Amino acid sequence: MEHYGQVMELRDDKRALVKIRQHLSCGGCGRCAGLFGDPEEKNHFLVEVFNPIGAQRGELVRLESRSSEVILAAFLLYLLPLAGLLAGIFAGRSLAIAGAFSGSPDLWGLGIGLLFMIGIYLILRLQEKNLRRGTRFKAMITSVVDEDEIPADLVPAK
Repeated sequence: MEHYGQVMELRDDKRALVKIRQHLSCGGCGRCAGLFGDPEEKNHFLVEVFNPIGAQRGELVRLESRSSEVILAAFLLYLLPLAGLLAGIFAGRSLAIAGAFSGSPDLWGLGIGLLFMIGIYLILRLQEKNLRRGTRFKAMITSVVDEDEIPADLVPAK
């Protein structure tokens, strides 16, 4: 997957902070840029990337990330919690029908399903720092580009 951005800060020899515009394939959930704030800035955000080519502050750059990592991230953030919700619904409902819980099997299923889903989100949140320190989900600067090389919908904000 390809993004374009502007180098805002150099972190060290190998990393940089780049301001990018949200890719069209990204949803508008507000997770990256926050739910409140300047509407003009909502589709722009800062990401830490690898800088193997030594791009300098202020330069426009092309970023690339592997599609398999984007798919894995989507799986972790969306499908894994959904699987936990469904597993919890079936487990809670089955336990209530078997007599382990009194009351409505549907409510028990829903409650346990929500607990499983929230538990998975909390586990992922606790692992976020480890993932951020690692190299797996980071994009890489592949080249310095001119503004006319960037597609109009991906031109970063100044």
